Amino acid sequence: MNKVNPFALIKASDISYEQINSLWVSVGDAAIDEIIEPRSRVSKFVLGGKGTGKTHILRYFSYQALCLRHQGQSGITVLRRNRFLAVFLRANGLDASRFESPTDTKEKWQAAFAFYFEVRLVEAALEVLALVRANSPNENFDDVRFLDRLKLHITDPVALNCTTFDEFRKWISFERRKVDQAVNNAAFSGRLEISVPFSLGEISLNIGAHLGSWHQELENLPLIYLVDEIENFSAAQQKVVNALIRYGEGRATFRVGGRLYAVKTYGTLSNGEENREGAEFKTVFLDNILRDYKHYPRFAKEFIVKRLAAAGLGQDVIKNSEDFDPKKLFLDVESRGYYSDFILDIFGSIDDLPYERSFHDVLKSVVRPSRLTEREVNAILGELFSDFPILIRKLNILRFVKRARGSDNLVAVANLIANDAKRFLHGKDANTHSYRNAYGHYSGDLLAQLCREAKRPGGVPYAGFETFVKMSSGNPRNLLVLLGKIYQILAFKEEGFFDGKPATIDVQTTAASEAAKFMFEQDTNFGTASDLARDAVSRLATLLRAARYALNIPEVSPLAVSFEEGVMSEQARKTLRHALHFSFLFEIDDGRPDRNSEAVNRKVQLNPMLSPRWGLPLGRRGDLKLGADLLNAIFERERGDEFKFLLKRLEAKWNNPFSRQRDSGPRQEELFSHD
Repeated sequence: MNKVNPFALIKASDISYEQINSLWVSVGDAAIDEIIEPRSRVSKFVLGGKGTGKTHILRYFSYQALCLRHQGQSGITVLRRNRFLAVFLRANGLDASRFESPTDTKEKWQAAFAFYFEVRLVEAALEVLALVRANSPNENFDDVRFLDRLKLHITDPVALNCTTFDEFRKWISFERRKVDQAVNNAAFSGRLEISVPFSLGEISLNIGAHLGSWHQELENLPLIYLVDEIENFSAAQQKVVNALIRYGEGRATFRVGGRLYAVKTYGTLSNGEENREGAEFKTVFLDNILRDYKHYPRFAKEFIVKRLAAAGLGQDVIKNSEDFDPKKLFLDVESRGYYSDFILDIFGSIDDLPYERSFHDVLKSVVRPSRLTEREVNAILGELFSDFPILIRKLNILRFVKRARGSDNLVAVANLIANDAKRFLHGKDANTHSYRNAYGHYSGDLLAQLCREAKRPGGVPYAGFETFVKMSSGNPRNLLVLLGKIYQILAFKEEGFFDGKPATIDVQTTAASEAAKFMFEQDTNFGTASDLARDAVSRLATLLRAARYALNIPEVSPLAVSFEEGVMSEQARKTLRHALHFSFLFEIDDGRPDRNSEAVNRKVQLNPMLSPRWGLPLGRRGDLKLGADLLNAIFERERGDEFKFLLKRLEAKWNNPFSRQRDSGPRQEELFSHD
């Protein structure tokens, strides 16, 4: 077995440009071009959660990666055909925290950072231009004319005496080292002394304006600065970037990458002016694009092929990438016969199952208007259970619970449901599709309940390639984490992932649980903000779990909630933002219409990567509507006891559907859309 895990996590910032190209899997040329829009004169923020590929995309568009994809062509030819020049710079490479010193005024340190950032942009741009020239040995470049244009904005005599491109590069690098030394010395002397030979944007932006004077083929060529990991800049430092975006005026534009929480301000250095969405910049959210990408399963397959090839396993595992079927690497739960074989396996025997005993007790508590007789109870059980498969019996119970509320003749209700079930099993329900739809909606939830009742080791199974694709929610890193966990477990067992034997359901379920734990506990650890988000998400997931495993499941595949934002406290809003920023929750853009008004409520769902932690579904159908008390009890940390109390009352309602108790929960009429 190859000891190198082909699915090990690697940062796109740590790999070579050759690897950037070799590991690249496109979500479609049109979609990628829309993300970056390399020929647009409007700057853009490219934001996404961890692992959405921000850095990979930005580096893929850089000139260093571009020229490698067009080997054998001159640098000028590459630029002429692609019609843009992109320069990549990592924000964390600037060690920006050095410019937050308390020894002087904030304005002075902000100005120092502005000059340093300008110098680093220029240094990166000149490095790329040097590469363009090196790749174009038969082209003539007019250094003197180019430098004369830039010198108009410089006061330093050394720079003014530069006559060649290389001399100018050396001078810029020397200016950068001078700032580094001044900042380092300030830590000891308490004084920051920097000489600034040009203003912010005067060189970095004008390089784009004067490229045509260096080589005529570069006239009007869009110059793009790809600035990654902007979350590493403070609000004051981000104002510097925003100022450059504002000053660009067609000379150069920016594609700024960062996490969902990266942007701290849209302010600039211009007397409090702010850049405006749609005017000075646009924003694209990678998570939404990837989650909505309809060909993501194909993307996932190609992604796996690339990783196997990079690990040296391509020829051993994949004879032909077109014929490679990743589904064959995973066993899946057999659904034939309404999961009968799987259910028999987890229970061992189908006699006297737990749900039958508990439902018998529930029926004995019914008052319609008097208690059911033992004969009526047995008649109902006989109708609903009969000779039906176990999962169909569970569905019959659920349909009975939902239909029985408005009827006094419960035996007749049970008889109607039993007849519907028989028609469904014999394929004779084509007229209404009612039972078939109910099975399609609830079978996953009911199977999960059976796994819980059987106390199956590992709980609900999470298995099959399609399951892992769905769990990853369009995030390539999530897919790597899941596959990497499977590989690690098999390696520990001294088994191979690619030896012809598919991974078992138990191995996959364990891997899914470990991946959920990794994401929730280890991979997102950012102090108080992430702690608050984790607490809230734990409560929300606990509520969803209570709904899924209830006798009267209030919503199909409960993974989402909706609510009126106006009733949230400020603390609850803040915690919700944290949970969204760390990708514990996803915002559902279409929201949910309110029954009593024209307003559209907000809707959020749990990240399916976390579902195995609570035995929850991967896909969403319905959503629980939360009232103000429960909503704020979830998202305000200090209201934990109140949340437990409210949850207990809800569980009583969902698991005692025939109870006459009215006061069974907070604003019950708003908690869910239907019973």
